[in-house]
Amino acid sequence: MDYFRIMIIGAIAGTLSMILVYIYLYFMYRERYIAIWTIAWFMLLLRNIFFDSGIFDWKHSLFPFLIYQILFIGCSLTFVWGTSIFVGRTFKKWWVYGAVSASLLSILSFLLEFPILYKLIPPTWFAGIVLAWIAIAFIRYVDLIGIGRIIIGIAFALWSILTIIMPFFFETFPYLIAITGGILRLLITISTVMVFLERSSRNLINKEARYRFLMENAIDVIYYYRLLPIAKLDYISPAIFPITGYTSEEYYADEKLVFKLIYPDDRDVFDNFMNNPSQANKLPITLRLVRKDNTILWIEQQCILIYDKTGNLAAVEGVIRDITSRKTLEQVAASLDRMNMVGNMAVTVAHEIRNPMTTIRGYLQYLEKKKEYQGDKGTFNLMIEEIDRANAIIREYLALSREKLANLELCSLNYAIESLFPLIEADAIASKVSVTLNLTNIPKLLLDKNEIRQLLLNLVRNSIEAMPLGGKLVIKTFQENNNVILSICDQGCGIPSHILDKLGTPFITTKDTGTGLGLPICYQIAHRHNALIDIKTSMQGTIISIYFKIHTT
Repeated sequence: MDYFRIMIIGAIAGTLSMILVYIYLYFMYRERYIAIWTIAWFMLLLRNIFFDSGIFDWKHSLFPFLIYQILFIGCSLTFVWGTSIFVGRTFKKWWVYGAVSASLLSILSFLLEFPILYKLIPPTWFAGIVLAWIAIAFIRYVDLIGIGRIIIGIAFALWSILTIIMPFFFETFPYLIAITGGILRLLITISTVMVFLERSSRNLINKEARYRFLMENAIDVIYYYRLLPIAKLDYISPAIFPITGYTSEEYYADEKLVFKLIYPDDRDVFDNFMNNPSQANKLPITLRLVRKDNTILWIEQQCILIYDKTGNLAAVEGVIRDITSRKTLEQVAASLDRMNMVGNMAVTVAHEIRNPMTTIRGYLQYLEKKKEYQGDKGTFNLMIEEIDRANAIIREYLALSREKLANLELCSLNYAIESLFPLIEADAIASKVSVTLNLTNIPKLLLDKNEIRQLLLNLVRNSIEAMPLGGKLVIKTFQENNNVILSICDQGCGIPSHILDKLGTPFITTKDTGTGLGLPICYQIAHRHNALIDIKTSMQGTIISIYFKIHTT
């Protein structure tokens, strides 16, 4: 076996190795241009096996010569097609026109029995032009910083020169052409892989930057908590700060901070999640957290469990959403539903109760005047007082009827408060409470003056009764954005947590003599005025704020 055949076998083995590398890359990344390049290299491999090796006598037989032309020209066009996709350029039709022209010239030279030099010039020069364009495309259009595109550009440029001069040295220096071509192909393969890996790395960096941007700017909190080999919070998005008041850095510094924020009554829910994470993976868990400013918020968490190769739970990745507003709306809706239900009952039941009670009161007054009952006058007065008290409860009960409509007029909230102030002050002085008005200049609102008086009196009396040892009561009005806010602030001991969630529910009260209908009536009045009631409470006192929408004409 001569040296030329050894070099041909080496070139075939090298080309086959390149094809295997490209096939591997295609199945790894599924990029279209890799598949096209693989086809081009495969055409080159067929040419090496059947023609360059001398199996077919293509130089003197027409049909083998045509196959040789197809493989030569087809390989060039396929390289152009794949490279155009890779660099983001459009495949031009004039490449096809050039390929057809080169093939026709080569076939004409064969039919006219020109020397092998003239037969090879059209396809080799066309291939040389193709390789030169590929070199320029990689250097000019591939927007990568690495050296891979420079190496592949130079390699294709050298291969272009070698291909153009090949017809002139085809028979005199076949060994040199074969060796040089094999080295350039190997260099192109290595540098192509380098370019592809550089582009893949850049794409991964860009994707990571986009995903990180989305994570860093998402409203919901995204976190990754590693459990193995040691428990550690690997990532928590900055959205945690506006929700809980603690920054991401504070969570990284204190691994147990998240556990400290769990609301005491929801500790069992959280412990159950930690002990049975596979159950929480199916449905979101809902619990409360205590913010840095000691306010309470509701969160909803949905997580994904990540297991290692041995099946052990390795990490938990999830999303936390602040659902405090939704819970507040649900509580308001539930409160309104309960009040509507009570209102429906009130219309039917109240009249049935009041009629016999009116009769009993009348007979008690009649019997009270008889001489034989004069000694029991105190007892009769007590019974009449209790009946009057029951009638007062029924009147409040009827006030919850949903059929009642507010008589809204454009008037001053400050004026309504000032007109009630003497009555409020008298009640406050009797309970050793000082009352302060802090009324600012606010626009007029659509109000039912009688209902606003009832709302204010109910809330103020609740605040006064919350300070049995005395204290300070502040009534404020101010404008915030498109709302006028009426704020009543006391220095009582706050509202118990088991009552706070049920505020607005009829007959729920902390007072020994209370009916539990005052706040439901306030909520109903606020609803009829399209206003919202917000309550913030602590051991230092309670602030009740009513948000009225400003009327716009």
